[in-house]
Amino acid sequence: MWILLAVLGIGLLAWVLVLTLGDDATTAPSPTPSPTAPPQQDTLLIQVRNDDEFGADNLIAGVGAGLPPAQVLVPSRLIVDVAGAGQQTLGQSARLLDRTASQDALGDLLALRIDATLSLNRLALAGMVDFVGGITVTVDQPITEVDEQTGVETVLVPEGTQTLDGTQAAAFALAWLPGEPEAARLARYSTVMTETIRGLPDDALRIEQMLTSLGGSARTTAPTAAVADVLRDLRNATAAGGQQVRLLPTSDVDSGAGLALVRVDLAAADSVLRGLLPTAMLDAEQARPRVLVQNGVGTPGLGAGARDRLVAAGMVYINGGNAEQFGQASTQVLVPDGSVESRALGARVAEALGVPASAVAVASEGQNVADVVVVLGADFEP
Repeated sequence: MWILLAVLGIGLLAWVLVLTLGDDATTAPSPTPSPTAPPQQDTLLIQVRNDDEFGADNLIAGVGAGLPPAQVLVPSRLIVDVAGAGQQTLGQSARLLDRTASQDALGDLLALRIDATLSLNRLALAGMVDFVGGITVTVDQPITEVDEQTGVETVLVPEGTQTLDGTQAAAFALAWLPGEPEAARLARYSTVMTETIRGLPDDALRIEQMLTSLGGSARTTAPTAAVADVLRDLRNATAAGGQQVRLLPTSDVDSGAGLALVRVDLAAADSVLRGLLPTAMLDAEQARPRVLVQNGVGTPGLGAGARDRLVAAGMVYINGGNAEQFGQASTQVLVPDGSVESRALGARVAEALGVPASAVAVASEGQNVADVVVVLGADFEP
């Protein structure tokens, strides 16, 4: 009897275990798949500095996310606002000790994620071209150099289809030809960089070694290996064809000092960037609010006072120059629509400027040139 009871007990225990394990197997939750981040384009600001360390040539290259490789050509005389250094041109920002100055200022202005900067001087650009064995380009107008002492003119790059070595390619990219539009000069620079990148090896390690060998003449704001990866990806995508190249839309600035400066046309630039670099655009939560300020009084220096207050409040100041008419009695803070978010941002801007909340209004015709447009009136005290 005891043996029988023991056998029955063992059988009962086994039956309970089977039921328990079976229940666990059927009720155990299946693992929740981790959300997959959408693919994004890598962006690289490539600057070439002239002999005065001025950023003469600038382009933003983008690659990835299954989209064609893209280049946005940026004029060196574009006005940007550099943290801690104030307003200056993009070319001037390349001379600052802060190597991320150009990248950060341009990214803030365009509400664009720029992952890294590759800054090259003339020697470094020549070294890259020589590394790929030279490039073949079509030269529409010969590039010459005049000796200051003797007045003798030397042809550096002859007209026609030429295979250029590094020295010639750097001269071709950096030359300022009389009367030449900046768009044409940037197109020459784009050709040099495109052909150089196309000639790179499909080996990120070799590209990294090449960049390292250039020493201090080539500077990066990200690890060299990461920049090499982007250049390798650009090389492969460019070789596959379909590259898109656009000039950043700008408008001329009447500086009153004979300086040929330009400011970004934000509405047109936004359209270009969303077409070429859609996955690198920052949304409202990622980007700092951009506030375009116009002087509606005519008092010199009024915009500079507004700039200091807006920057201190964590916003991006954009110089809108003078308003169409002076005599503005009260400051206007114009938001694009009547949403709670837009009005709240307008209130933040009004508070930063020290003007009443009643200054906030919805733009009568709508506006998309910035997140907020301010027309300074006589009530604003810098």
